Amino acid sequence: MWNRLFYFLELLLLLPILPVLYDQGKKVRNKISKLTAHSNFLVFKSDIEESSILILGESTVAGVGASSPSHTISHHVFNQLKNKHSVYNLGKNGLRAENLKRLLLHGKPDIPNEINTAVLMVGANDCFKFTPPGKFNKHILEFVLFIRKVKGVGKIILFPIPPVHQFPSLPKIIRFFLGWHRRILTKELRSLEKKIPELEFENIEESYPPEYFAKDGIHPSDLGYKLLAVEISKKVAI
Repeated sequence: MWNRLFYFLELLLLLPILPVLYDQGKKVRNKISKLTAHSNFLVFKSDIEESSILILGESTVAGVGASSPSHTISHHVFNQLKNKHSVYNLGKNGLRAENLKRLLLHGKPDIPNEINTAVLMVGANDCFKFTPPGKFNKHILEFVLFIRKVKGVGKIILFPIPPVHQFPSLPKIIRFFLGWHRRILTKELRSLEKKIPELEFENIEESYPPEYFAKDGIHPSDLGYKLLAVEISKKVAI
């Protein structure tokens, strides 16, 4: 209830300045570099295969900002886990929570019918679109129940929403409201974790140095992807 009120207050503050935010956002879109996605779909198969891992989500999973496929999240995770786990990577730039199911259904057929662990990386685009918290909660919950049913996933890791409030390319006023909405959606992820035993969520709040970001000032750099993979590998290994 309090989170919905927090969202309502956000809307009250947003409405009067929406034209300004729209104008600034348009200028940013025209100015920033458009980077290549290096890992819309990647597979790293293990000869040992202690377990299978599916990493699914938005542009970070798609490898936007990385310099090559070898610097993307899934490649790092595969190496950091010493090639003992098969890693399947399915990402789409611009993805929102409501499209997770569609991405999986229309994704590559090489993803096996049984997955041990799923890592969901989503939320940045829902912040940019100011998705209502109730809808975000509903979309994540529906997908979690769906992937448990169709892939038999035993462990689902909800990765923290990207630090949209720290993106260097964005004006301060936009970062302020994105940070506000990120907090709202993060509370929804926390509430979902309490409801579903298979879900794991732990938010990460820290300041990221400039070198964490790619040249567009939005997506992770090679260093950023390596650091993200370290966090994922820790959670998968537990």
